[in-house]
Amino acid sequence: MGATKRQAVQFNAGLMVEDMTAKGWLQKDLARRARVSAMTVGRFFTGESQTPPTAKKLAKALGHDVERYLIRAREAVA
Repeated sequence: MGATKRQAVQFNAGLMVEDMTAKGWLQKDLARRARVSAMTVGRFFTGESQTPPTAKKLAKALGHDVERYLIRAREAVA
C-alpha cells in the first residue's frame, strides 16, 4: 500500500492571459473587475498561487465559466 500523491487543481493561466488580452485589458484591469489584488492576479498567472476561488473570480470577470480554464490531469497508464 503506497502513499497516494495528491494532485493539486491547476488552471490554464495562459488561456486567461489570451482572453484578457483579447479584451484589451492589463492585469490591473482584470484584478479590478474580479475584485482581487493585482498581486493576486500576478501570482495566479505565474502559477505561484492558483486557488479555485480566485480562478472562479477571474473566469467570471473574463465572461467565462471556470471550467474553460481547468487543466484536467491525465490518467496514468500502467
